Amino acid sequence: MVFRLNKKRDKKQLIGGVIGGMGPLATVDFMSRVIMLNPIKTEKDHVHLIVDQNPHVPNRQIKTSGQRDEIASMLAESAKKLEIAGANFIVMPCNTAHMFTEEIKKVIDIPFLHIVEEAVIEISKNHPKKMAVGIMATSACLESKIYQEGLSEANRSFIIPDERLQEECMKIIFSIKDGKEINPMQNRMVKVAKHLIAKGAEIIIAGCTEIPLILKASDIEVPLISSTEILALRTIEFASGIELERNIIK
Repeated sequence: MVFRLNKKRDKKQLIGGVIGGMGPLATVDFMSRVIMLNPIKTEKDHVHLIVDQNPHVPNRQIKTSGQRDEIASMLAESAKKLEIAGANFIVMPCNTAHMFTEEIKKVIDIPFLHIVEEAVIEISKNHPKKMAVGIMATSACLESKIYQEGLSEANRSFIIPDERLQEECMKIIFSIKDGKEINPMQNRMVKVAKHLIAKGAEIIIAGCTEIPLILKASDIEVPLISSTEILALRTIEFASGIELERNIIK
């Protein structure tokens, strides 16, 4: 996609608070996209971000209620910390962690931009004819059904990987989180995406922020929606109060 402003910027911008570190490289990729997608005229047009880059949040692939409570507490604490530091809104470039959205929203008095909701809106608005959506995400994200429910509410069907391919997807995601070399894993991730396309997916959601680090739109024959890119785009729009005009590349 190519983006450009459809009107002049306002003088005052809002400050974004980023709950990051899940994983660290995905957060850096998100911040990089906020910079690269922003059609600035001067340095002052960049978005002011306050980032809590905390890689010590426990694994979101939850196994016990105690783990869930600990994760929810840490994410809520991060959001509140960012609000106190001056953030006007909160974003979180980790899809799976959005199962804790309500716990986060309870402790803040500023808006929270929901990565899943934004990705589904993007499909509905800019790919209205794509009805069957393939979801690539962590197992915990799929088990939480946050994408499935969002797509169903938007009158779309969804397709998830078979068990073997989902296990492969998880291995790749956690290899990236563990800092392993990305390039040798690319073909394996493309295989998962093409598996979903073979099952009937007309569009793919990269519903984990590690996935766009390795899977690109040019790798597959159907549109790829990067949740990272959509959240970055909405961060720019929300901070500036200006909608970016999209030229959709089919």
